[in-house]
Amino acid sequence: MKIIFLDIDGVLQPEYSQQRFSHNLEQLKHDMALTNISFSQLDKYDLGAVYYDWDPETVNLLRLLCEQESARIVISSSWRETRTQECMVALFNIHGLGEYVYDMVPFARERSINRETEIAEYLVSYSELIRKYVIIDDLALNFDRCDIQRCFVRCSQSFSEENFNKAKMLLSD
Repeated sequence: MKIIFLDIDGVLQPEYSQQRFSHNLEQLKHDMALTNISFSQLDKYDLGAVYYDWDPETVNLLRLLCEQESARIVISSSWRETRTQECMVALFNIHGLGEYVYDMVPFARERSINRETEIAEYLVSYSELIRKYVIIDDLALNFDRCDIQRCFVRCSQSFSEENFNKAKMLLSD
């Protein structure tokens, strides 16, 4: 299996994007619940962030990467700290990406464990299953193992075409 370890803030949602706060989020939630009842269970701010703030071009590049490489998404974003996988799938479904969400990296509640360690532990736990992977994040992650660091794609504003090309190269057979 090919895996994309995915951050959200700074990758799908540019840091400067706060469009949701200029919209009626109660109305958005109501309207979205009419199309899919699962949206009625979601937080209106989460719905607004995904609907208004996720960059459409970035979302399309991620979809293209998943389609072309038959890759699945494992969420490594801080969003996993307060949301269930079911919630994340529903949110990704707003952009037609829910089918690609495979899992979430378990969140370590201990402050001494960082995202790099969580991802490295996930890779060890699922080594039999994962054939290739890429880590997409806006943070300057630093992995102890060179083989993991080599698979890291850092986004400066959001997931760009340049980031897409590097991720595609890392996932290609």
